[in-house]
Amino acid sequence: MELAQPTATQLNDYRTGMQRNAAAFIERHQQEHLHDDSLFDRAVNHLVDVWDVPVFMADRLVHLAMTERLPKGRRWIGIDMASGPDFCVFHDRRANKIVQVPSSNRLHSFLQDLANPAPR
Repeated sequence: MELAQPTATQLNDYRTGMQRNAAAFIERHQQEHLHDDSLFDRAVNHLVDVWDVPVFMADRLVHLAMTERLPKGRRWIGIDMASGPDFCVFHDRRANKIVQVPSSNRLHSFLQDLANPAPR
């Protein structure tokens, strides 16, 4: 008896379907979790336990599903250089945290380049 190998289309459909299941689970349960880490773990367990997805694939599918939830074109971290060369402020928009960081001249110029990228 020979096992039939799934085609690339069938594998893609399976992955897409399981990613949709992960996204639906995340949507239903996102209000129950304060941090994305616990929601991530719970979604992986859901795919493994309910849908029999292999663990290595469940991690990746949940990661992709969570990434799709993020607004497109929005930076996760903002850098405020207006506080001067001695300090800069990092603003993590996902966690809504602001951290003041002392910066050296080298770090300051790197952060300026990062905040104001040169046109390509």
